[in-house]
Amino acid sequence: MMNAPALRIRLALPGRRVEVAHPAPTGPARLDELLPFMYAVDDAAIAVAVGQARKSGANVSCAKGCSACCKRQPVPVTPAEAHGLARRVQALPQPRRARVEQRFADAVAQLRAAGLFDTFMRDTPIDGPAQARDAATAYMALGLVCPFLEDDACSIHAQRPFVCRQYLVSSPPALCADPLQQPVAVLDIPVRPAGAMLALTPPLGGKPAFTVPLVLALAYAARHADTPPRSDDARQTLAQWLDGLLPS
Repeated sequence: MMNAPALRIRLALPGRRVEVAHPAPTGPARLDELLPFMYAVDDAAIAVAVGQARKSGANVSCAKGCSACCKRQPVPVTPAEAHGLARRVQALPQPRRARVEQRFADAVAQLRAAGLFDTFMRDTPIDGPAQARDAATAYMALGLVCPFLEDDACSIHAQRPFVCRQYLVSSPPALCADPLQQPVAVLDIPVRPAGAMLALTPPLGGKPAFTVPLVLALAYAARHADTPPRSDDARQTLAQWLDGLLPS
């Protein structure tokens, strides 16, 4: 990726335009191969949101060592991110790869034992806000820790998923341990990269794709190993993603 030519874009955000230049593939590429460029765009938009929040007196309280959201919440990742995370784990040197894979396997086992595996490894949408809240509450009760968390810090910080980048709060970090019951103040980020990514994700078995919790990324990639992500023209795909980045 770093040998790819830089793609330079201008992004019109509310109240400001930002310019992003980052290496991006040319020619055919899978969606997960486009993630580094997408993450760079997302980071630029997030920086604008953080700056605007500071001007209004809302400072981000997230910091290294603050990991409540990594220890309980069902961090949703897009199918492309799930495949990308699976490839990242496969590339880890031993014995670290075995340790990380075991953490993923342990989380899957706990979800199965709690009867929640099929709820989250889904091919149909969760039926409404009430069911989604109930599912999230049951998930968080398990206390599943992100397999990439090491010493209360993200071991893949530069490659962390969209939702991890965008979940920034100005409230006390301790409240994030129970975000459904506590008044967590989440910063409003003006772009919706995961939604734009889902819009580009081809249907699987004739059904639309959905996000899955990060702890199910390897299981998701394995389940769909016989239908790997297809390759499309990288620059055209990125243009479509950028078109869907801002909420309508």
